[in-house]
Amino acid sequence: MYKIVTILTILVLLIPLASSSFADTAEILIHTGSADPNQHLTFYPALTDAYVGDVIEFGNGDTVAHSVTSGSPNSPDGKFDSSTIAPGQYFRYTLASSDVGILHFYDKAYPWMTGMINVQAAPNGYKVINNVGADAGDGKTTFSVQYSSPKDIVSAVTHQKDKSVTFTLVGKVDTSSNLVLKIPTGLVNAPFLGVWLDNVQTKNFTVESLSGVNVVTIPITPLTEQVSIAGSAVVPEFGPIAGLVLSISIIATIILAKFRLGHKLG
Repeated sequence: MYKIVTILTILVLLIPLASSSFADTAEILIHTGSADPNQHLTFYPALTDAYVGDVIEFGNGDTVAHSVTSGSPNSPDGKFDSSTIAPGQYFRYTLASSDVGILHFYDKAYPWMTGMINVQAAPNGYKVINNVGADAGDGKTTFSVQYSSPKDIVSAVTHQKDKSVTFTLVGKVDTSSNLVLKIPTGLVNAPFLGVWLDNVQTKNFTVESLSGVNVVTIPITPLTEQVSIAGSAVVPEFGPIAGLVLSISIIATIILAKFRLGHKLG
């Protein structure tokens, strides 16, 4: 039984380490055991890079309630205050232009827990549409998509069955132009199976793969209203932490089942 407890403890401790590989989610985790000052634990990662328009998601991976407040201990700046975040729950905050620079935050109940977000303006020429993917999967895993176009994207609909996302554009323009989309791999992953302009498939597009992002350039006309992109996968049913917790639960169930079977045979 001691071996089982040890294995499960190791798996739980791996959660904050594994979550860091999902940078596209802009997720900040509260460690298990961080309420104990002797553990010297703080938010993970302690410093996060993000852009205006990104949604920062604070997830409580501890066994006790926590909170997140902007500013420094005893000096909140009033930008956000999560109130209580129960174990396993999340708090979200969308970065605004007024947040550009280093945004500090801390836990009121455990003031040794502090962190920072390096908030940057969107790259020149790019706009941002937030919360893409909220209508799919677990509803918690969302993405901010940067794009460049004389038209504005007013909505994005995720189709899990077709593994696609449809962007709706508005705006009056007189000439043809390019729509450039920086699509996080966690939202729609390459290889892309097709691109549709107003329900008509086109092969006239290019894709450049960067770290965690696929840059898709698509020529559009003044009349283009919808652009759909289908890939090999779309936003998953479970977010990064939820998926990992599910995996741990399955592993734990298998370990316990083997232990009980061995106990009966013995």
